[in-house]
Amino acid sequence: MKRLGYLLVLGWGLLGWPRAAQAQTLPLPLPHLRVLRDSLTELLAREPRPDTLRVLRLNTLGFALRLNDPPRARALARQALALAERLRYAPGLMEAHFTLGYDYRVRNQYDSALFHSRQALTWATRTRNPLTQSRAYYNLCRIYTEQGDYAAALGPSLDGLALARALHRPQVEALQLVQAGRVELGLGELTLARQYVEEARDLLPAVRDSVCTAVVYQGLGDIDRRQGRWQAAHRAYARTLRAYRTIYTERGLLPVELLLAEMRAQLTDEAAVRPTAWQLLARARRLQMPEQTAGAALLLARSWQTTRPDSARTYAALSLSAAAGHRLLPLAHDAAQLLARASGQLGDFRRAYDYQAQAAAFADTLSGEDTRRRLSAAQARALRSRTQLQLDVLRQQQELERLRHQQQVAGLLALLALTALVVVGLVWSFRRRQARREAALRTRLAADLHDDVGNLLTQVSMQADLLQEISPASDAPAQARLRRLSETSRRARREMTDVVWGLQTPLLTLPALLTRLRDHAYEVLPAAQLTVDFDVTDAGPEEALPPLLGQHLYLIYKEALHNVVKHARHATHVQVRVARHEGQLRLRVQDNGQPAPASAAGEPAPARSGGGNGLRNMHRRAEALGGTLHAAPGPAGFRLEARLPAP
Repeated sequence: MKRLGYLLVLGWGLLGWPRAAQAQTLPLPLPHLRVLRDSLTELLAREPRPDTLRVLRLNTLGFALRLNDPPRARALARQALALAERLRYAPGLMEAHFTLGYDYRVRNQYDSALFHSRQALTWATRTRNPLTQSRAYYNLCRIYTEQGDYAAALGPSLDGLALARALHRPQVEALQLVQAGRVELGLGELTLARQYVEEARDLLPAVRDSVCTAVVYQGLGDIDRRQGRWQAAHRAYARTLRAYRTIYTERGLLPVELLLAEMRAQLTDEAAVRPTAWQLLARARRLQMPEQTAGAALLLARSWQTTRPDSARTYAALSLSAAAGHRLLPLAHDAAQLLARASGQLGDFRRAYDYQAQAAAFADTLSGEDTRRRLSAAQARALRSRTQLQLDVLRQQQELERLRHQQQVAGLLALLALTALVVVGLVWSFRRRQARREAALRTRLAADLHDDVGNLLTQVSMQADLLQEISPASDAPAQARLRRLSETSRRARREMTDVVWGLQTPLLTLPALLTRLRDHAYEVLPAAQLTVDFDVTDAGPEEALPPLLGQHLYLIYKEALHNVVKHARHATHVQVRVARHEGQLRLRVQDNGQPAPASAAGEPAPARSGGGNGLRNMHRRAEALGGTLHAAPGPAGFRLEARLPAP
């Protein structure tokens, strides 16, 4: 069941989240590693199709086996690289180069390790994968550190640390902090090294990963070992070993076991660790691990130094051979010194002198390299500080340029705003003056119409009435003409009064217009023996209406009432409805008159039109405002409805 569950998780990672599957930064526990190895091996054998999924599986398996089965991991990474190059699959190229860079570093083939690690960094940058960028920086830093080129290691260390902080992933940041501490440890900056590693230790509660914890405590153990704090170093290495047992086979455990044995030798009698040193030496030679072979042989030589100088010289010679052949200069120096002492104890002073000279040469080399390292590191720090200073100055210049640009834009916007305000003010002033001129013109026209034309029409009406009174009653045609003249003049007087009202109300509100409509209805309809039902729905706020809207609506309304009075047969009641609805002003006038009788030929009577001009004028007025007008007879009388757009 556990195997099935892990396979499901693995399958999800491989198929649905390939970047997550490839982006492992720490080894898997051994039980999980076995499941992963067996499952992916089976998948690769069962599905040989050369596609990106196969590249992903090859890379995942190769990366997982990099510690416990390096030859197979190397072969898988090369297969993945070849297939990814053929498919032009960038993520696959990135992961394959990373695994090969790691493999060559572990085997001390640093030129190839640098090439593949730089390629991994390049592809990670192209694919915008910051996690693998950080991993590539980490690997480059390890390569330079193992070569003793700490000045070159500073750049990748600080770049990787900055990128890890930006990722906000405690695990990645902790690993980069430990590596930064190792660089400072190699430069002899023990205080700064401890600061880095202790900062990584402070992140462990957020990481909650035993392997990351082991890396951090191994870093602390190395610092304590350099400072001669054997007990603290022993505790740190013991904690490291406990965590590593869950993920490493004997190849991965051997370096930490050797460090732990060295600390026990410092804390107790060196002879007490002799059995452990025998086992470690045998394993190191069997696994072909030269650094651990040299270290275990040196530990055995020290355990025999006081009692068996011949055995001490034998193991010291083995240590020197392994160390010198792989340029492990600190181990070679210690082995040469021990050989000189053992040879002296055995009376072989010539060889003792040779070994002492060899140890001195190693010491000079180490001293020179240490001096060069420190000088190069100081130069690198100075160069980086100068570069950082230049970048800071450049950023400040860019910030000043940005602020200057913002000020220019703000000034331009302020000028545009001021110009807009001036233009708006001028337009408003012009419209206000124009409105005042129009209002004055309206007032003058209204006064002229009222005073001049109104008086003339009143005189015409009075003269017609006077002539009607003095004319003979027997002259019926003259009496009829005089009555029509008097009625026409009075009607003209009322029409003119309406025109004057329209001219005098440029800021007409809907309630004021409704009052005018109601007054006109009660003025006209009762005189024609018609009752009125005047109702208003949702008149709205006291807002000014456009002058044309008020005038046209009033004239349409007047014409509608005129048609009712003149043409409605047997009408006794008129219903008027005014409402504001959905941005429209609606007027409905309906009477209860009877429809006109059909003609002698049986054709229906035409719709009421007031001679033809009334309805046409009403339609034109409604259309001029963008509205509609509908007028038609019905079973309950004639109905007219106007719908005009209202703000």
